[in-house]
Formats: sequence, C-alpha cells, structure tokens
Amino acid sequence: MKKIGGGLQFDVYELDDARVLKKPKKKINQYLIYLKWAPWLIFFPWKLRKLIRKANKDRDFAVNYFSKNKAPYYLIGNPKFTKEGVIQDKAAPLERLFGKVSKSNEKLIDKYVKFIYDCWREGFSDRIYNIDNNFGLTKNNHLVLMDFFEITTDKNKIREAIKIKRWEKAAWYKYRIPRKLKKYYQKKMGANLTEKNLNKYWGKK
Repeated sequence: MKKIGGGLQFDVYELDDARVLKKPKKKINQYLIYLKWAPWLIFFPWKLRKLIRKANKDRDFAVNYFSKNKAPYYLIGNPKFTKEGVIQDKAAPLERLFGKVSKSNEKLIDKYVKFIYDCWREGFSDRIYNIDNNFGLTKNNHLVLMDFFEITTDKNKIREAIKIKRWEKAAWYKYRIPRKLKKYYQKKMGANLTEKNLNKYWGKK
C-alpha cells in the first residue's frame, strides 16, 4: 500500500482509486508531530501528554459512535471499521480547490453550510471548522467529512460554538482562507449557523 498522507491520529494509505485505509498512528509519532507543531511543548511534557490523550479520546469516541449508530455513512465517506483501521472513500481535500475561481469557492461554502445542516439532522457536528483539511470531494462530487474524529454529539456545545462563532477561530479562517472568500464565508456562516437553525434541524431526520 502507498502512504498518501496522515495527521495526528492516523496514517493514510491508498487501497485503490476509490478507497483509503486510515491506520491509527503510533503514540511516539503523535508526540513527534505535536513537537513539530509546537516545539515549546518539550518543556511541558505533562501538557503534551494531555493533548495526546485528548486527541485519542476524541478519535475513540467518534469510532465508537459511528460504529454503533446508523448515521448516513455517505456524510463521512462510507467508513468500514476494521481491526487494521478505518477504510473510507477517497476524497480530494478542499484545500486543493480553494484559491481558484471565486464563484466556485462560494458554491463550496454553500455546499458546506448545507452539509452542516445534514449533520445536525443526524445529531452530530464537526467541532473544528477547518474546512480545507478536514473536508473533501469524492470522485462523484459528494462533500464528505474526511476527518470525522473530532465531532460532538452535545447540542449545548454546538450552541456555544455558534455563540462565539467558533468557525472564525479555526486555523483555516485565521490563516489559510483565500482573501477574496473571507467576507463571503463570514457572512454565510454567520447568517446560517444560528441557534434558531440549530433547533430547526437538530435531530429532524
């Protein structure tokens, strides 16, 4: 298998042109990744351990939740949970698509907002809002949450995220969003991610 990527929680391998395998990353490699991101953590080992435990707890919660609940798997790339890891539809990260035609970018944001509503209907939500890295398009042009290991099923936490506009604190919004798209994204998210809409869509399948 060819390794094609990875993050803090998994290494990603290509199975074929349509599927990937995500293998849980060894803890020592997780430590090395965090130290690469934030070298100063080497002076605070207790905090580093806490961050790793939190990441793995989030991952285990999501795997347990989706392996036991019948949420529409197409939202998260039709995963199959195996002893080796998670098999998932292959998707192109949205970071590859942003920065091109402005109107196309706006349509992706529109699709993203609708996707959030779809997740709310199923009783869960992404917590991170890094749309460029965590979401992707399949070969059939379906938007999927590729990294579904940082979710919450707590409506109150989503309500709080709406209150503080958590999406404007995400790394994508602060550092990576195309300049011409920022105003549209800010307006679209602010107008649609509201407590009124949360109550309207939450659990309403």
